[in-house]
Amino acid sequence: MTAADPIARLKAAKRRFDRLRAQLPEREARRNSLLADSHVDPLSEEEKQEREARRARGEKNPPVPGRGRRTEIARLIDQTERNVRNIHEAELAYREATNRPRRLAEPDAAFAELPEAQRAVDEVIAARDAYYAAIAHALPPRKEGARVSGADADRFGEVRETTGLDPSHLRRIQRAVLEGRTARS
Repeated sequence: MTAADPIARLKAAKRRFDRLRAQLPEREARRNSLLADSHVDPLSEEEKQEREARRARGEKNPPVPGRGRRTEIARLIDQTERNVRNIHEAELAYREATNRPRRLAEPDAAFAELPEAQRAVDEVIAARDAYYAAIAHALPPRKEGARVSGADADRFGEVRETTGLDPSHLRRIQRAVLEGRTARS
């Protein structure tokens, strides 16, 4: 494979993306599980009453491990706090539906493992972006109002055959990649 062969680069990027995309559900499930474990559940009514009683006696309430981490978690996985809350609630609902315990790991240990789990998810996203860039590079340039013909049509057909995507999807990917490049420059 040479750097000048865009179809070979496309095929390599597609193989890598397909391999990683197959692993995405388990990678996201691991990340979501760690997110739920590093995020502390709201206090139960008994815990609230105990804390109120301690406060009434003038005692300090002990810190709850993991409380107030939603902002840190959101920053770590590059999501909004609302998305973190939604992922947390969905994971707890899944655990309840499958009769799993609400907590599988200690909050601090889960929070320490969360960056590695997020990197695994980000690897799939980076592979997707590289695949899309390879598609945009392999496609012939778009000429407004003109149909592809000759060697460009053959190349377009080869890209279409390699990816299995329809022409409008290929052009949308190409346009998004090219617009992203111009926005960065």
